[in-house]
Amino acid sequence: MHEIAIRGGTVVDGTGAKPARLDVGIEGGRIAELAPTVRGRREIDASGRLVVPGFIDIHTHYDPQVLWDRALTPSSWQGVTSVVAGNCGYSIAPTKAAERGSLMRTLDKVEDMRLETLEAGVRWDFESYPQYLDAVERAGVAINFGGYVGHTPVRAYVLGDDAYERKATDAEVAQMKQLVADSIRGGALGFSSDRAGFHIGDGGRPVPSVMSSQAELEALAMVPGEIGLGVVHLAAGEEFAWIYEFQKKMGRRLNWSAILTYPASWSSRAPYQEKLARHVAERKAGADVWAQVTCRPIVQQIMMREPTSFYQMPAFAELAALPHADRPKLFADRAWRARVTEQFDSRKWIDPGWKTVTISESASHPELVGRSVQSLADERGVTPFDVVSDVSLDDGLLTRFEIVFANDDVEGVGRLLAADGCILGLSDAGAHVGQICDAVMPTDFLANWVRDRGLMSIERGIHKLTGEIAHVLALDRGVLAVGRPADVVVLDWQKVAPGPIRRVVDMPAGGDRLIADRPGGIDHVLVNGVPIRSDGASLLESLERFPGRILRATA
Repeated sequence: MHEIAIRGGTVVDGTGAKPARLDVGIEGGRIAELAPTVRGRREIDASGRLVVPGFIDIHTHYDPQVLWDRALTPSSWQGVTSVVAGNCGYSIAPTKAAERGSLMRTLDKVEDMRLETLEAGVRWDFESYPQYLDAVERAGVAINFGGYVGHTPVRAYVLGDDAYERKATDAEVAQMKQLVADSIRGGALGFSSDRAGFHIGDGGRPVPSVMSSQAELEALAMVPGEIGLGVVHLAAGEEFAWIYEFQKKMGRRLNWSAILTYPASWSSRAPYQEKLARHVAERKAGADVWAQVTCRPIVQQIMMREPTSFYQMPAFAELAALPHADRPKLFADRAWRARVTEQFDSRKWIDPGWKTVTISESASHPELVGRSVQSLADERGVTPFDVVSDVSLDDGLLTRFEIVFANDDVEGVGRLLAADGCILGLSDAGAHVGQICDAVMPTDFLANWVRDRGLMSIERGIHKLTGEIAHVLALDRGVLAVGRPADVVVLDWQKVAPGPIRRVVDMPAGGDRLIADRPGGIDHVLVNGVPIRSDGASLLESLERFPGRILRATA
């Protein structure tokens, strides 16, 4: 008789093996038995349901949010039992007191984390990365939490404000290497960096990782190989070809983001087919490199108050350098508008596709909601960006525009999802919370791509959300097997779905975000053997102690 028995369900164990009719016994937070009949002091009826490992989200930015939202929502509502933060070089430790403001202003611009929310929500009772993990562990967390130590704070820790301005000396690189090693030995899952080249940080300057030399980046990314611990994540952008030979030299597993489908008009983005072909060929040649892909179209609801996705354009870099109070003057400047239009028309950076850009929220012009920017421009005899600017000025730059940036090519996305060496990532949960809610990626993938489109078998689909990601990260999770941690989801296959997405105001300092708190088909969720969801309802408020663990590099 076990503590808990999950009875009557069909187990899809996360390895890719065929589903099997088995009961699951849980004892001491781990899987104790898988057999046709298992009994427990507490029994969960899984008749007609699938019993699967808890989902793992490899690409989140929950680093600040975990300090005020220990439930890590909306991920924990969606069947996610483990998350990895610190992607793209943006952890919030190590950070000296003097650099906290600069880092928060950078996160505001890069990850659309509202500055006021960060200032109100982050309690800085840590400096080093191990101290940060200790702070998270002391407070408790509903699901398992791990993260990379990021290049941007590491660089700022050693160089101070110069991290945004210059290359590092050899001595400074040596200090950074030691900092990365100490962070990984102290619990970080590895090292991450942003080399995409277009992110703008504090003061409208390139983020610190972009200011680094290639030699510095490789020196820091070599640390996991040198100490035999941890993995590497790189936001590589278009310059990704070097990664494969580097991984062979480094000797540790590496994942990078991301391969997406882009409109053919984007001259700055290589076709996904070229990237995928190169990736598959390099893996066949022995590179242990994994490319992140996503099942979700990259759709954002952006405001001109903080148009983070446009900051890669030179004209918008001017905007990023201005305080919010001065930004309306720029939108009223006809010469600046003309520069913006010229840069959009060049398609060198972004082609928003004005025909598909719509107004999703406008306090001053509710009659325009749902209208495309291009149609309004045609009616008024002005440019699309004139429409964006005029309506935004009327709304105090708080108009929301819905823009499809990438990944709306269904055939292409299907090819990427099914390809060898492509892992599900890029949910960005915890970032861009006012623009997107892609934390629903696991349920969207299962419902839309596996069940409805039949892209792959159930067992392979579950493997891609669980065992495959655990393998990439060297985690002892993602599989239902005797002795493994009991992170378990019981789901109704015919009903699984992300549920409605809605906007709420529940962040520190009155910040808003998009959430999906009513998923379909997620009946039961257990984290380390503790139920956090039962019969479709959250149990978090009833728990005296949250069951999540800190995921630390162990191999």
